[in-house]
Amino acid sequence: MKSRFAAISASAVLAAGAAMADDAWRAPGSAFGSPLPPFVDTETAEVFRKAVAAPNATRSIKLRPFADSGTSSTQLSQDEWTWRVNVTELALPRLPSNLSAAGIDSPSTFVTTYDLSWPNGGNISSGLRGSSSPFCVTAFDYLFPANVTDLYTEADAGSTDCMPVLGEECLNALYYDGNNLDGDQCVVPQWGNIPECNATLGAATRADRAGRPFTFSAATADANPASANNALNEAPPVQSGQGIWTFQGGVLSGADAVRGYQDASGRLQVFMFNTWLNITNGRVSKPNVLCMRVDTAAAPAGTSTAASPSSSSSSSSSSSSSSSPPQSAAPPQGRAVAAVVAGVLVTVVALLS
Repeated sequence: MKSRFAAISASAVLAAGAAMADDAWRAPGSAFGSPLPPFVDTETAEVFRKAVAAPNATRSIKLRPFADSGTSSTQLSQDEWTWRVNVTELALPRLPSNLSAAGIDSPSTFVTTYDLSWPNGGNISSGLRGSSSPFCVTAFDYLFPANVTDLYTEADAGSTDCMPVLGEECLNALYYDGNNLDGDQCVVPQWGNIPECNATLGAATRADRAGRPFTFSAATADANPASANNALNEAPPVQSGQGIWTFQGGVLSGADAVRGYQDASGRLQVFMFNTWLNITNGRVSKPNVLCMRVDTAAAPAGTSTAASPSSSSSSSSSSSSSSSPPQSAAPPQGRAVAAVVAGVLVTVVALLS
């Protein structure tokens, strides 16, 4: 049975031993929407926002997420959405006075943001043509092994279809065992424990459990402010084209921030969203499972030797999609020596009563 969860932001110190008090606040994190990280103060906030708004690398892909859903809403079935992933590396001009920069040369960070756009603007409820059903979004923040990442090539970049990477059996399993919508609640799917996805999603979780840094696992949130069960109803509603999920790398030395940026640019991004759609005799849901790499030419960060997943030669995507090629602004600037971040700010899940 699936547990009912809501995504909340909290700090967790994952390193062993005594850590400096401010480490947890300058460490990496993942959050719904586009909040400022805790290591950004009012003087740095504008610099941070401008950098994220002008990413070093970005890719956007168009899709029709409800094209073959059977929804009774003709408009919704024809609506074309856009999923965009942005990756930014930036130097931090200063840290808040209560944070120490000891051992960090040229404090910097890297940021990955997801945003969704829909044709009639407004918030998610407007994008769903007035629906008050939960809109469950799940972000998966593991680095995949290189042999899995490389399955998504530039030839696939015009589509959000995960079939070439995850394979038909895994993708079908995600629609059921890996679904993030349970009744009228958003849940956190256990993607690393699905046998059909053992060579892909499971390989990513195994690689990170073996010791990769900056792991946030998977997290889920209800993005529809009109949903009666939305645990985030005090947060500003996400608007069309605004950040729906943010991953930030924490306060790093310049050299580490550049490496983090390179990993984020070349990594396989996996994103799920799901909602209830009205049909003639009730309602139906089918998750949209999206895949993308911003820079398909980048060397993947993963090094595990997981077996390659089986995949179907036929297209399984029910949505038509198109892509704009990755765009680059000024390249990230090189920096110096690495530093170890002892705390990790993560998006965790709280069990609802």
